[in-house]
Amino acid sequence: MAYQHDGPNFPLLQASGARLHRIPSRRSFDPRAAIAIADVLKRERIQILQTWLRRMDIWGGVAAGFTRVPWLFSERSQSVTLDEHTASASALRALLPIARAVVANSETAAGIWRRGVGGKVPVHVVPNAIPVDHIERVAPADRREFGLPDDSPLILYAGRFTPGKNVPLLGEALASLLRERPDAHALMLGEGPDLQNFRAWVRAQGLARRIVLPGYRDDLFRWMKAATVFVSPSRSEGRPNVVMEAMACDCPMVLSDIAPHREFVTPEEALWCRTDDGVSLRDGLARALDDPEAGKVRAALALTSIRRFSIDAMVDAYDAIYRQVVTRGR
Repeated sequence: MAYQHDGPNFPLLQASGARLHRIPSRRSFDPRAAIAIADVLKRERIQILQTWLRRMDIWGGVAAGFTRVPWLFSERSQSVTLDEHTASASALRALLPIARAVVANSETAAGIWRRGVGGKVPVHVVPNAIPVDHIERVAPADRREFGLPDDSPLILYAGRFTPGKNVPLLGEALASLLRERPDAHALMLGEGPDLQNFRAWVRAQGLARRIVLPGYRDDLFRWMKAATVFVSPSRSEGRPNVVMEAMACDCPMVLSDIAPHREFVTPEEALWCRTDDGVSLRDGLARALDDPEAGKVRAALALTSIRRFSIDAMVDAYDAIYRQVVTRGR
């Protein structure tokens, strides 16, 4: 396993027993990374290179070209398409002919890449896996940790504070809803470049005690189980883990009506809102708070359906792709 930076899950990776190789880099696209990856490929006699996230896709592809190790890359977020006039897209266009496969985590993203590669590279879909059995054993959080009343409605957002997540629209919807419902609160977990500006906006609205913004938390499942409703207002997604996790936590949901959400959440498993309409989002949240029993029914359906995305199913799918990649190289 090669990586560039530690993250919140790094201790789990260390505990897994995987052999870890840190790839040096001083900036976003550092040529030394390709050299380091190529060195790992040769030294460890790697049979297949799979890359995750755009930076490593590019340098991994370069390293695969030099070493002739079969390479496949993973599309996680639809963040770059081949027709864009960006450095990342240009690099991928140049590297794509040597790739053995593209692995997307949603049919929506796979469709973009199938159009982009024109049948020259196989495109597979492997949905993200969710550890439902582990999640079911997690106990709900005590709302008093954030000074929140135990018996009040609680709206939960969890994700990055970036433009694609549509947080300003959610803020408008929450401001309207919370002013009408003095007993309700919102908890918004996560970090990102827009977090500080959003915190300032919340203070300016006089809602600092009603909208709690503690940053990133590593105990998200506890808070999903303590929430009345989970909301994801994103404009675009790949296959969002956070929505799948909310389903596994048996938490009622209000979701933006976008294809990546509709791909794995049925109409009966969530309430839906438009991505460009704060009133639609506000009304969806209000419906969820007004009828918690209906929310429990939707959540139970979602919990049943999310079980199909097991870790074993993901492992089997990758095993089949790896076998195809190795066979094509013979």
